[in-house]
Amino acid sequence: MSVLRIYGIGVALLLSATAFVSAEEQKPRTLAEAKAEFVKADKSLNEAWAAAKKALGESELQVKQRGWLKYRDAQARAANRDNGEPEGQQSAAYFETSAELTQSRADWLRARVKNEDDSLTGLWIDSFGGTLEIVQEKDRLFFAIDVVRGPTFHLGSIAGVATWNPPLGWFSDKGRHKDKTEESNLAFVSRGGVLEIIGAQTSYYHGARAYFDGDYCKVGALDEKRRADILKEAEAGVVEEK
Repeated sequence: MSVLRIYGIGVALLLSATAFVSAEEQKPRTLAEAKAEFVKADKSLNEAWAAAKKALGESELQVKQRGWLKYRDAQARAANRDNGEPEGQQSAAYFETSAELTQSRADWLRARVKNEDDSLTGLWIDSFGGTLEIVQEKDRLFFAIDVVRGPTFHLGSIAGVATWNPPLGWFSDKGRHKDKTEESNLAFVSRGGVLEIIGAQTSYYHGARAYFDGDYCKVGALDEKRRADILKEAEAGVVEEK
């Protein structure tokens, strides 16, 4: 189970494989606890990285991994600043954020290597603060996407129903908003267990840097209640606050 807390704006983006849980229940209370959590997550990431390199080859992952490390460290420093700590000091917030992002990346890498489920229904993450929930029904994908992109913590969310013709899915919001003149689109491209999201003209649904684009991997299932919620959100075109 992995939870990504976003500091400074009081938002918790939950990455549970089975359910959403309270951020306060998971929050380390001391610097020592936060460091211990990071050490554990870092070990998990190293194991997942070794397995991914063996299965996929290092060249395919190396560049993206460097980019992710820069992202994680920027997020951790931002959490440090937002908690009023000196720039050079590594506080509990710093290690907590690092641990949560690190575990998220480990989960992503494991899912990247092994995804034997043909159904797209489930919880997907991109390990950069993006979550995608899907309920697949034949040739339709009912979906909800939430993103929190750093280090400036821009938010974004979108829900809808995409047509699905494997390996491609397509979503359009044309005619959905009376006050919106430009059409927004999302493409869903399935490649070897990875679902790539590509957006066009999606700024209506997110902050300046909170893009939906990314490589998402499935890390968990959705329980019956959450499936029903996704169907409701997708039909309404509104992501409910969690």
